Amino acid sequence: MPAQLLDGKALAEQYRAQLADRVRAVKERAGTVRLDAILVASGDSAARVYAENQGKACAQVGIDYKLHEIGTPGQAVGYEEIAGRVLLLNSMDTVTALMLHMPLPAGVEPYSVQRLIAPEKDVEGVNPANIGNIVYGRSSLAPCTALAVIKMLEHTGVPLRGKRAVVVGASDVVGKPIAVLLMRKDATVISCNKWSEGIAELERGADVLVAAAGVPGLIGPDQIKRPADGGPVVVIDVGVNRIKGPDGKMKTTGDVQFDAVRAVLPDSGWISPVPGGVGPMTVTMLLLNVVTAAERAVGIHAEF
Repeated sequence: MPAQLLDGKALAEQYRAQLADRVRAVKERAGTVRLDAILVASGDSAARVYAENQGKACAQVGIDYKLHEIGTPGQAVGYEEIAGRVLLLNSMDTVTALMLHMPLPAGVEPYSVQRLIAPEKDVEGVNPANIGNIVYGRSSLAPCTALAVIKMLEHTGVPLRGKRAVVVGASDVVGKPIAVLLMRKDATVISCNKWSEGIAELERGADVLVAAAGVPGLIGPDQIKRPADGGPVVVIDVGVNRIKGPDGKMKTTGDVQFDAVRAVLPDSGWISPVPGGVGPMTVTMLLLNVVTAAERAVGIHAEF
């Protein structure tokens, strides 16, 4: 039998049902559950579609959503205008959660604006204070993709304590936070990048393998721990890559050779697909962070 499918879409729906109950609990205390998002007009249709879909996802669980658009396509928008809007929303009690849509205009470094978002409203976990709290093991708002990976691992029921977890990819908002959150679960964590020597051997020794390099088909069956070496093995594919398929049409694929890898995993193993794996859970973890921020604002203690 093939390894078990880690269905992110189905798991996300379970979380959203729970979040709707938590939203109602906050509102019963006369609290506000609202996400304010900033979108700098750039003509990027994908950013607008994402913002609109985000509004629909919020509505599904009862979260109010307000999109703040700055400028018009072709209009020059600078750091001062974007930063000013962030600081204004920080100061408003009715704003319980705040995020900044990408991309920003050329010449405006995302970090320079993201660091201004109030930590208690930073539901994408991009403020350095929140990243620091993750490292120090304090309750905080974690980056959404990293949190999605941890929640999916918890769903498998595979204990992480003492297990060897290999994270391939070390970006600031995905690979690094995933590694730190795994450390907090008492896993033995190895963080790899494209310069890592003997990376294939490291991958073959992994009980938990997280692919977050952004390289289509990077992980194949030869890099997977075999059943005879102990199991189960969990493979989480974070990669989202657009490539041309055999029919000439563009398709979305991950960093893992899904079919080939699933075939060599033990029956007790797990693997997440792309699409339908980490992606839906990442969106849902943003909603979770919004609700958590709102709960804290009314005195409801919530761990992530």
